[in-house]
Order: sequence, then structure tokens, then C-alpha cells
Amino acid sequence: MSVTVADLLKLPSLRNARVAAGAGGLNKPVSSISVLEYADPNPIQDELFQNVDFYGSEIVITGFMNIPRDVDAQCVNIRRLAAVGEVGLILFYVGVFMPKVDQALLDLADELDFPLIIMPEHQMNQRYSEVICEVMEAIFRDQNSAAGLVGDILQRISLLPDYQRTMDSVLRLLSDRIRASAALADSGRHVLSAANWPRTLELEPESILSNLSALPDPYGPPMELERGRFLLYRCPLTDLAAHGMELFLLKEGDVLPTEMVRQAAEVVRLSVNLWGRGHDREVMGELVRAILRDEPLKMRRLADIFSVDVASIHSMWLLHSASSQTERFQREALPLAEDALARACNTLVADYYEGDLVVFMDWAEHAPEPSVMAEALCGQLGSAGLDAILITCQELPTTADVRRAYLTIRSSHDDAAQIWPDCRRYTLQELDFARGCRDTVGRGEEAVRQTLAPLDSLRTHREGAELIRTLGVYLLDADRSVTRTAQALFLHKNTVKYRLQQISSRLGYPAGKFPEVFTLYTACAMQRLLGN
Repeated sequence: MSVTVADLLKLPSLRNARVAAGAGGLNKPVSSISVLEYADPNPIQDELFQNVDFYGSEIVITGFMNIPRDVDAQCVNIRRLAAVGEVGLILFYVGVFMPKVDQALLDLADELDFPLIIMPEHQMNQRYSEVICEVMEAIFRDQNSAAGLVGDILQRISLLPDYQRTMDSVLRLLSDRIRASAALADSGRHVLSAANWPRTLELEPESILSNLSALPDPYGPPMELERGRFLLYRCPLTDLAAHGMELFLLKEGDVLPTEMVRQAAEVVRLSVNLWGRGHDREVMGELVRAILRDEPLKMRRLADIFSVDVASIHSMWLLHSASSQTERFQREALPLAEDALARACNTLVADYYEGDLVVFMDWAEHAPEPSVMAEALCGQLGSAGLDAILITCQELPTTADVRRAYLTIRSSHDDAAQIWPDCRRYTLQELDFARGCRDTVGRGEEAVRQTLAPLDSLRTHREGAELIRTLGVYLLDADRSVTRTAQALFLHKNTVKYRLQQISSRLGYPAGKFPEVFTLYTACAMQRLLGN
């Protein structure tokens, strides 16, 4: 039986706390507790969220120490935590550091069924450690028994976003629960997915299994490794849907109870049946994840299974769907993209990752230009009624470059959409530019003022707002085309020409002149990023 948020409220350290909002989520299971130390939603926190694996069911403690009066930032944190599957927030020091809990925060918690638990207000003698100790003690008491392990893990997986319902997530949740490393392998001992306990353990399950001359008996006594430091358990998944896969558990120190080992295998077997998409597709998905996470050993093993020449892949394209079309996008985008691109590539690896469709490929010798293929793919998506943004990344020679490119996309595509709102296709260079603009904002008011300075001479004009808007469309949206600028603004071409003359006169140089256009372009982009 899992520990729920409601169960925690019965603990002595939380007995005087109150549920201020989000009561609809009180029955969610809790697997751990963590502290939100840095709550300012800036690029540093963005990067942290992108590099940490969240698998839900944690309850979070914070005092919003560095944003006590910033209600918008507090709401951003609540949305982020709920989106990655966290189950609630315990708020300390209200009336001390944080003056009050704003109604907007309460409304958001109710909307998301995200319990917002407030510790007694105006008290400075509260300690995080008291809550942490009691919560973890309750969780450990519950988890030390194998009873309910299957239902608990499956329930927690079902609460995760669709893109996180993978075998990687299952194994990480299982590993955390039984405090043992877990690896899922096929009949050839190729490791398809793995999770180490603790996460920092520097052991590669592929190398361990490949170097063994024999394996432990199925569900029999464990095999001792490294002079008894580790115990290796073998659990064949005999269900036909599992395609002969086996689960291996590596436990350091204590022996795992036999029933816990059997239930761990049952969790994995059921998960393959519930969330697997067939053995080949599952392995292909794991290959995509290995490339994006820069896991070279796992990547090479999986590439061998499919005879994929990973070294030849230098292009990554990513399709990001509108949230209103998530289910349809997950169903239709992959076959459409494979059909559109397969003829132009010698190697193509594609699957969904964190809600996006990611495609890795090389280019055949006589294939059309990537820009032509990108335009064609966007056209096919539009014809199919799929609202998606395409981001193209060329010339990525290493998986480290791929990882950096992916993190740039995740952190910057919202900013890119604000700078170029009508664009449906971006390049990695444009995302890098958007990230640079955001970094400038993070450096403070003086850096922003210097970036916007090229527009100062236009602001003092009586029609300054219209001149700046026209210049922004001309540079950012119309590629310095008077005709396209007029179409975008619903103006006559002569009106646009007149405004550009006014702009050039105020600036002291033609609006499209190099190299001056570089700083002017950045100033217009920054203007949009700041909401004009």
C-alpha cells in the first residue's frame, strides 16, 4: 500500500500544516521528498530542469526564499513541478520570508490538483529536517515490504506524462524502490535499458553481462561478483510479448527477498506489455534516447542490433507539436516523417522523446537540399492537419554536439517563437541566437539597454512605435523584402518604402546595410522578447 500525500498529513511534523489548495491530489502516492533550493525561473534553472531526470511522485519542500514576492515566478515553479509528475508542495516560512500566499497560486494549485500544504505561519522555529526525516521514515517502512510493489510502480508510471512512460522510467522507479541496479536485456545480452542504484554508481551493465562466462539460474540464488560485493539476480520474462527479454538485478550488500525479485520481474513484464510498442520500436526508441543522452556504450550496443551506422549521422531534426494535438501527433507524426525523409537518407533513426519527434539521419549523395526537404515535410504536416514546429540541426559531428543542440532547443524554442511568431521552421543557429538574447536579459538592465540602443533614435520620433514595428517585420519576418513586409502589415508598398526612408534617415544609414544590420536585428529581436 503506497504512502499518499494525505497519509503524510497525519505525521507529527505536519499535523498542524493545512492544505490551502489542490485537495484533488491528496491521494497521489509519494515516493520521496526533495527541497527546491533555487526557485528563480531563469536560464540556470531551465538548464537544471533539462539535465535532471524527474520520474514523479516526489513531494517538494520550499520557502520560495529568493522569490518571496514574485507571484508569477512562484506559479511557474508550480507548473513545472506538476508537469514532471511531482505530487505536491510543502511551503515553509509564510509570514516570515514570504509575506502571504497569493490567490493566483491557490487557484493554480486547484486547477492542477497539486496539493499546496502550508506550514504554520509566522513561525521561524520550523525545520525542514523534521519533515524530511518523518516522511522518509514512512516511505521506507512502506517500501521495505514487497507487498504492493507491482501496483505502486504501475500507478506511478500511469501518472507520468505520456513521453515519460518508457522502460527507462520503469527501471529507474523500480531501482529507487528496491535500491538495486536494474538492466533489461534481450536474449543476446544486449542491454536495452538500465538504471543504476545509486545513480552515481560507475558500473556498465553491458560490460558486466558480456564478460560473464555463465549466468545465474533463473529466479535462483544470486551470483556473487567482485568477491561478494554485488549479488546478480536473473529474471527471465517468459511472456511472449516480452520477446525473450530478461531482467537483471544487481544488489550491493543485502540480499533481495525472493518475493521482491519476482515482483520486480512482474513489474517489468507488465510494463513491456502496457507501454511497449513492439520489440523493434522499443529498441529504436532506446537508441534515440542513448544518442540524446550521450551514452556511447549503450548507443553502440543498440546500433549493432539494427546495423545502424551512427557515425554517419550528422543531422538531427525535431518536431514539436501544439499541446492541443498531443495524442494525434504521437500517433501520426512518426510514420509521416519516416515516409517523407527515408528516400533522401541512407540511415534514418526516429522516435518520440519527451513529447517531441526526433529524427537522426545522414543524406544520400543525390538527395535534395535539406532546406528543400524541410519545406516539403512542413507541407506534408500541414496537409495532414498537424500543427507542428520543425527545428533542423545540421553538421553535428559527435553525440556531445547532439546533446548540446537538444538542450538548446528545449531551453530556447519558446523564446524563438516569441522572436519569430509566424515561423514554422527554425534552424539550430536561430535557436542559438534566441538563447543569446535570453542570456542578455539575464545579465541585467544595463546589458539590455545597450542591446536596445540602436533603436533609441526611432523612439523619439512621433511615429516611433510604428517605425520600430515596421523595422522588426522587415528584418525578422520578411528577410528585408519590401513586398513581404507590406503583406505582413497589410500596407501599400509605398507606405513601407516611406517608413524605411524615415528609419534610415533617423539611423543615419540604410536599414538593411551590413554590418550595421547585425546590431539592429538583435535590437528588434530583444524588443519582441521583452514584449515590446
